[in-house]
Amino acid sequence: MPPVPGRRVAAGVLGPRRDLPSLPVSDPVSPSTPAGPSPQQARSVLAGVLVATLLAALDLLAVAVALPELALDLELERALALPVGAGVVGLVLAVPLAARLSRHGPQPVLLGAATALVVVGGVATALAPLPTGAAGDAPGSLLAVGLGRLAQGAGVGALVVGAGAALVRGVPAALQVRVQAALVLVTGVGALLGALVGGLLADVPGGWRSVPLLAPVLAVVALVLLRSVRALPRGEAPAPAAAGPSSWAVLRHRVVLLGAVVGVVVGAVTVLVLVDAVLSLDLERPLLRGLLVAGGVVAGVVGVVGATTAIARVGRQPRLAQVGTAGALVAAVGTYLVGWLLVEGPPLALLPLVLVGVGLGAAVQATGLVVSILCPEGSEREAAAALGAGRRAGALVGALVVLLAPLAGDLDGTGAAPAGVLSGVVAVVGVLALLAVVPVLAVLPRRGPVRHLPGA
Repeated sequence: MPPVPGRRVAAGVLGPRRDLPSLPVSDPVSPSTPAGPSPQQARSVLAGVLVATLLAALDLLAVAVALPELALDLELERALALPVGAGVVGLVLAVPLAARLSRHGPQPVLLGAATALVVVGGVATALAPLPTGAAGDAPGSLLAVGLGRLAQGAGVGALVVGAGAALVRGVPAALQVRVQAALVLVTGVGALLGALVGGLLADVPGGWRSVPLLAPVLAVVALVLLRSVRALPRGEAPAPAAAGPSSWAVLRHRVVLLGAVVGVVVGAVTVLVLVDAVLSLDLERPLLRGLLVAGGVVAGVVGVVGATTAIARVGRQPRLAQVGTAGALVAAVGTYLVGWLLVEGPPLALLPLVLVGVGLGAAVQATGLVVSILCPEGSEREAAAALGAGRRAGALVGALVVLLAPLAGDLDGTGAAPAGVLSGVVAVVGVLALLAVVPVLAVLPRRGPVRHLPGA
């Protein structure tokens, strides 16, 4: 029997239901058709997604700000950046795997496993043993911090992806655009709170041990809020024909590929500057360090808003390049000044952080907007996913650099301290990478026709 149109409409909303026969249905909304998520379920899922997003930004910044105290207590010499680097590596590696597991919708098992990883990793990091033998990089401390942060980062990444799958299934499509805007805002708030809370807790002797425990608390809260995914209607993934081109296929379009390259550089420089900044800010008050990093976060938000406003007001296509190139140049100047002015303390230390924040925020936002304007019609979502994958790949590169660069300070005959080697690498690699994407940003708006007005 051919399918009835009414049944096809209901299946399109809730996902294909092959377990139900194609019986005649006079009304698409009938007792035999599974109902969509209730308003209470939608609110619970939305709250869980917001908490998971807040958790990801807060955890990274809080651990980064408390990094000097953690390294000092555990006598980490060559593994200075291990807590931050391992967390970023775990997060980046877990995201594609969790996305593959969630392609058919939210998975309660995945959410539970992700929360367990966050809890176990946080506890392992918080209980890392103090070195008892020779000073410097005790194996017990390295294993506890490295594996703990690796597991915690993987859990955070999987939890965010699982929450995103629940968001698609549990929140009405009409609200998706507003929800995405709210997620961007929550990310900024989480980063700001992470810098402040990390500095406040690290200001107490031994207080850094409570910083890795922030993520488990928020992860449990997110899991409780997302518990309603068990009751949400489940369906199969949409047919490939309806899903549009994949993120890999859309990279064949030159504008998306160039945008992904910019994303790689921005992701790498962000991690490099963050780790170098917190290690260079040798201040007696960690709270002051947190305030300075928070200033850089606020500057990044200003850069995003400024780039959005500038793109909306630019009326001619060639001038779209000016926003991104200006951001990259400002970020390059700030990256170069990081190693020079941070050791001077406030207020000079705030200048490079503000420059880097404004520059990177403007560059990444301008790139995303230009790509959305020029990418093939109907591929906006896949293009945005490709840019996000580029930023994650860059963050992975930055994490590996901060993990491996300090090892060069232990080479015979170098006479360089690990922290000094890291600062040199950040200054050279960061500036050169940002300058290298300036011509990319300059030609990016010329790679395709503008399909709609920049302010649309």
